[in-house]
Amino acid sequence: MPSAPPAARPPKLIVFSGAGISAESGLQTFRGSGGLWENHDLNEVCNYQTWKANAALVHRFYNERRTQLRSVEPNSAHTRIAQWQLAGHADVITANVDDLLERAGCGDVLHVHGRLTGMLCTACGNRWDVGYAPWDPATDRCTRERCASRKGVKPDVVFFGEIAPAYADMYRAFGSLRPGDAVLAIGTSLAVVRVHEMLREAAPGVTAILNVLNLEDIQADAVSVGRAFRHILVSPASEAVKRVEEILPWLQTGAAVDFQRTGT
Repeated sequence: MPSAPPAARPPKLIVFSGAGISAESGLQTFRGSGGLWENHDLNEVCNYQTWKANAALVHRFYNERRTQLRSVEPNSAHTRIAQWQLAGHADVITANVDDLLERAGCGDVLHVHGRLTGMLCTACGNRWDVGYAPWDPATDRCTRERCASRKGVKPDVVFFGEIAPAYADMYRAFGSLRPGDAVLAIGTSLAVVRVHEMLREAAPGVTAILNVLNLEDIQADAVSVGRAFRHILVSPASEAVKRVEEILPWLQTGAAVDFQRTGT
């Protein structure tokens, strides 16, 4: 007697979030009008080739970002995504370096650009968490005892010109998509992580949804974006997640969210 065919797995959603999702919580974005990069020289505070020469400025800049992060809370878009993940419907990838998705209840977030609350020792490869505490480059050192480097420690944020190892995991995640699955790119201009180009490799039948606050925020070829995304939602992220559940009704869940799982 022939065996029964394997049961088809339920549809899966990959959520890719950019700075726009956290802007509603009060975090200043890096790009765009009024973004942090308008008031800072990238070559001084976010360049892997020059950061050691500007260590005091670099650490002051990221200390300020951690202080700001401590003062804000996740918004309803973060918590809705956490509900989807806790219900087993979604994998979560973010270009953001904040921890608002985790504080909303997400337990497994792929941070492709690193974490603001972490430090990296370039001398020995050690990574550790500092939370929202400031880092003093004059006195603080790597926590690995046999290293104890001072000058080799940088924020665990991917700088321009620095290798981003988590991109390989992101490519694999998009490559795992099957017909019936979905992708939500929320709060992103597509300028750095070009999700629309990755979707060219995704399986036919994937429902792709893009959320932006303004159409002018899309910093990519409009024709390519239009071909990649079946739905483009022009709204704040907190409103977009509600519309996503209308487009993908299998996402709807009554799962409770363990708000601020990691604490503040």
